Amino acid sequence: MEQPIKLEVIGYDCGWGSQDYLCEDGPAVISADNLLHKLRYQGVETKWRGTLGIKFLGKHDLLNTKEKTLPLVEEGLKRLSNHIKLSIDNGYIPVVIGGDHSSAIGTWSGTVAALKTPRKFGLLWLDAHMDAHTYKTSHKGKWGGWWHAQPISALIGHGLPEFINIGGTDVKLDPQHISLIGVHSFEPEEEAFVKKHNIRVYHLEEVIQRGFKEVYLEALNRATKGTNGFGLSIDLDFFDPSEAPGVSAPEDKGMSSAEVLPVIRAIARNPMFKAMEIAEFNPHKDKNDKTRILIEKIIENVFSRPAKEVPTKS
Repeated sequence: MEQPIKLEVIGYDCGWGSQDYLCEDGPAVISADNLLHKLRYQGVETKWRGTLGIKFLGKHDLLNTKEKTLPLVEEGLKRLSNHIKLSIDNGYIPVVIGGDHSSAIGTWSGTVAALKTPRKFGLLWLDAHMDAHTYKTSHKGKWGGWWHAQPISALIGHGLPEFINIGGTDVKLDPQHISLIGVHSFEPEEEAFVKKHNIRVYHLEEVIQRGFKEVYLEALNRATKGTNGFGLSIDLDFFDPSEAPGVSAPEDKGMSSAEVLPVIRAIARNPMFKAMEIAEFNPHKDKNDKTRILIEKIIENVFSRPAKEVPTKS
């Protein structure tokens, strides 16, 4: 008999890692009642943790440089990592809704700490950007070189101690188990970093040419071979801007949800799937709630039963 799935939604209401801080308001606009109803129909026990209060740690007009925001980002990541660990310890699959993509440091550090699997955890990273700057190269970043451009490097042990020591001093991820999918906007320093560390990058052109399903299955094998679990990190700018206009760092192209959602459907039923995050939702840039609705569809698809198992109405 299939074990019941338990899901906990955690709101990472943090924009301190981004020059455009308004994604801190993203988690609060998600329609909890609508999503909970759909998930319960799929047989998913759902807990709505709500937001962590990170946006209230300071005032943006006073903390207007990334150096000034570093202590707040660190505090937010510690809170997130602790909540992730507690969620997994209690038998839930945590789903983080952000908030800027610095969240990844907290999400995956907490996951690895809970599972006690340093270097033995895989990650599928769907994003228009590499997010692989180090502190030394971040000033060259297209979007101001803020903290949300540094999670990949931090998770493999390169970066500021404030980041790499979140959730423990062990290196969290081994590069061989990380795949970046849909990338098409990055700086030369990031490209050099991922090549040096053998992180697989599926550029958008390759994904379009081969098809998302083929790329996803290849990346999934990379994430699960020799690991004790895997997770999914989605930056909403991975999607075509016509479908996801409400993002903090918009690009001019991306993947179609019609191609992606059927592929990731029911991945939460995989016993190795441990956590998910959806980042960079800026509701102030959304149009007709398109991005909010897409977030809800992503979560619903990931936690759905396989199509043949969905109960039919009598």
